[in-house]
Amino acid sequence: LRVWHSDAELFLEEFIRLEGRGSDTQDTCFCGGDESPLYRCRDCHGTELVCRQCVLHTHQWQLFHRIEYWNGSFFQRTSLKSLGLRIQLRHRVGIRCNNPIPASNDDFVVIDVNGVHAVGLDFCGCEVAQPHVTQLLQVRLFPATTVRPKTAATFRALEYFQILSFESKSSALEFYHTIVRLTDNTGIHIPKDRYESLLRMMREWRFLKQMKQFGQGHHPESMTATQPGACAVLCPACPHPGKNLPDEWVNAPPESKFLYALFVAIDANFRLAWRNVSSDTVDPGLNHGYAFFVEETAFKSFLNSHGRIIQEKSTCSSHSAVNMADTKASRGLAATGAGTIDCARHNFKRPNSVGDLQKGERYINMDYMFFSSMLSASTLQVINISYDIACQWSKKLWTRMSAFPQQYHLDHNSKTITFLVPKFHLPAHILSCQTTYSFNFIKGVGRTDGEAPERGWADINPVATSTREMGPGSRRDTLDDHFNDWNWKKVCLMGMSCSCNCRSSNSLNLGKILTRKVTAALPERLERTRDLNEFEAALDPTQLASCKRDIEAWESDRSQPNPFELKVTTVTQASVRLALSKAESDEMERGTMVSLHDDVSPSMLISSGLELEDQQRRLEFEGHKIRQHSTDSQQATLLQRINSLRRRIDTWSRVQLLYMPCVSRLRSSDDIATELKVHNINLLLPSAIPTSLPCEHRLLEFEWVLREAQANDAINDIRSVLNLKYHLYKHKDAFIRGQRANTRATGVINNADNRIDALAAKYNAARDALIKLAPRLQKDDEWQLTLKPLDRTKDAVPLTQDDGTTVGQQRVSWIWKTPGVSNNADHGLQDSLRVEWCKARARAHRWEEEVQLLNEERRRVLAFFEWQALWWEAQSSRRAFGSPEAAEGAAAYAHRQASLRRRLASHFKRMWEGI
Repeated sequence: LRVWHSDAELFLEEFIRLEGRGSDTQDTCFCGGDESPLYRCRDCHGTELVCRQCVLHTHQWQLFHRIEYWNGSFFQRTSLKSLGLRIQLRHRVGIRCNNPIPASNDDFVVIDVNGVHAVGLDFCGCEVAQPHVTQLLQVRLFPATTVRPKTAATFRALEYFQILSFESKSSALEFYHTIVRLTDNTGIHIPKDRYESLLRMMREWRFLKQMKQFGQGHHPESMTATQPGACAVLCPACPHPGKNLPDEWVNAPPESKFLYALFVAIDANFRLAWRNVSSDTVDPGLNHGYAFFVEETAFKSFLNSHGRIIQEKSTCSSHSAVNMADTKASRGLAATGAGTIDCARHNFKRPNSVGDLQKGERYINMDYMFFSSMLSASTLQVINISYDIACQWSKKLWTRMSAFPQQYHLDHNSKTITFLVPKFHLPAHILSCQTTYSFNFIKGVGRTDGEAPERGWADINPVATSTREMGPGSRRDTLDDHFNDWNWKKVCLMGMSCSCNCRSSNSLNLGKILTRKVTAALPERLERTRDLNEFEAALDPTQLASCKRDIEAWESDRSQPNPFELKVTTVTQASVRLALSKAESDEMERGTMVSLHDDVSPSMLISSGLELEDQQRRLEFEGHKIRQHSTDSQQATLLQRINSLRRRIDTWSRVQLLYMPCVSRLRSSDDIATELKVHNINLLLPSAIPTSLPCEHRLLEFEWVLREAQANDAINDIRSVLNLKYHLYKHKDAFIRGQRANTRATGVINNADNRIDALAAKYNAARDALIKLAPRLQKDDEWQLTLKPLDRTKDAVPLTQDDGTTVGQQRVSWIWKTPGVSNNADHGLQDSLRVEWCKARARAHRWEEEVQLLNEERRRVLAFFEWQALWWEAQSSRRAFGSPEAAEGAAAYAHRQASLRRRLASHFKRMWEGI
């Protein structure tokens, strides 16, 4: 840019020069005629000036160019029509019809990419002339009406806007205003409004292009025979019986059946809301379930007869999709959003799998879309279903299926159907769901993450602004067209997509999935297999064999105990206090208990000391929080708490002297009263006593077990608050709107952060005490395997982190792998090793499965293209047309489509060589 800036003056001078005639100031035209050369075209190459006759002659084939003439002072806009150009239909260029019929009182308008043009157009009036609509279509002009058309759009303009809307999500209004401003950007000569005509033409164009591209024009019964879902671009990598599966796939051995599984992902998008601005009677759709949206009449009829059932509440985490399904705000909306069933591995929209949500994400709506989607996959034997509320939705799915018509029933008893929760959504579920519905642990799913719909929404969401105000039919037809384009872009780029790990929602990147996935999966498979082998080499063979039996039994029958769940429960401070109290009670009964205070036993002294220490930390945090801008009431409350805690510490310290007289050598009786900050008072628990001073061994043991439990409590609380914080963020993003509500939500999240800070401090204090106690009690270092150093920034983080790695690759913070300490520390450690081995095995197996799935998917892509090529070749002569010209066009289009599929297959083969 700096280099260009030095030449900017040159550019500006040439811009200004083009406003004049330049060097073309000759008095005669190059044709040698008598007329002066005063005209030039803004759309043709060059700036030569020519006479009126030459302009008309050279523009017999360029009918919609913009002309300007030199009026003596500057160039002024004119039109080819005003210069005398007539467009004659049904005759060769330059030949006039003997009986021309001017179009619409010689007031015909054509919309092109460079403007809105008033043209002189004559229909052919010969005896053998075809209808006016046909005459327009044969010169690639799309009429706005079929009765006395007076407006048309060029095929080029309609195709340009269609592709532009796919890529930029521009609305028809924005496109129309653009071409109007290209026609006149001053507002002085605004062309007649043809916006409504453009809307109608564009909608008809989308529909006809769809019918043509999916071979409906080649069917003997033409468009009337269009079947549900027949006009949807299919995923070539997904299994399609009879199209891209091997002959022996039905009888494949059990260990290979996962290769022929269908992966589907279910989700809802509430940005695709639709205002109640029209009805199907006023604005019927042209698609009747031909592409992605379910057939509207049958869908609404079913909902009206079954849609009043109140669904049960969630028994997992508080899923808004479940609990708020019947309460979603719907004022002024005919649809609060849309639900969809996608291909979970390749992010394709599936045929007949999209529908409106009238009031939240209700089961009845999502069930209908799911069973409608499964109509095209009824013969597949293995189906993996991903849904962010799968743990709840799947419970009574087959019971709810009984309410559907028989054609929607899925023979689930003869299939292997697995319900899973997408990886990003899984941490929001309770612990049992995180192991039961995890893509990381379930056999046969490879490295699928189940989040495909979320990526697709990023592409379609910008369209929601314009579709929200459309009529129902227009909206469905438009979204169908956008979904088809999304799928088609992925087909064209799938060759680069069958081999890489791509997480971007950008279609160009997603198109590279298959090539980059294979490239990424091969080294990952080797690394995870090596990790597993090293892990197994360190385990006892007997224990390893037992672990293998357990996990294989669970993989075969998931009603068996889940090997990914810890069997050892974490010891809490409350349970330790109870155990110590019982032990002291037993000692009192035996007469061996030595207590120096009537009300406070030794264990109670240490336990109370830990509580006082915890209150000191809390007051310190409270003091920091209200230090600035505090009210008198807040300061009074804090001061009362400080005074109360100081009195409790003073009382406790008096009892402490009975059990720990050495404390008197470290702290005077006035230290507690004179210390200005109560949180700075050193309680001098056994761990804080120097080794040079005596301390009763029993008190050291009591503090050890209580500190160990305190550390475990803190870690458990940190995990809980992190999970709460995750929910708060998701709730804020999904439901919170407005400054006041956002401020409150941010405050709640900040409170959660403060709580984590306090818990981290509590854990570190407990661990520091354990480090000091360990040598005095002659403890080994095994306890540090579970209670590791805690870094607030690196370790106190959610289970799923947005750091560019996935669960199968990332190093999960140790706080999520701590098994919990029991009275039998060895047993707890072994349980932890068992679970970690199961996870290591799952990682290695998932990457191995991923490589196999990717190889099978690449084979299926090539097989699908060959099947499609043969299908198109069969269409070339399938229909008997009324004219040889139409028959030739049908054959040419079919052969071109077949050739395209074979070229795609050849291109992909070359790309995949050596991988």
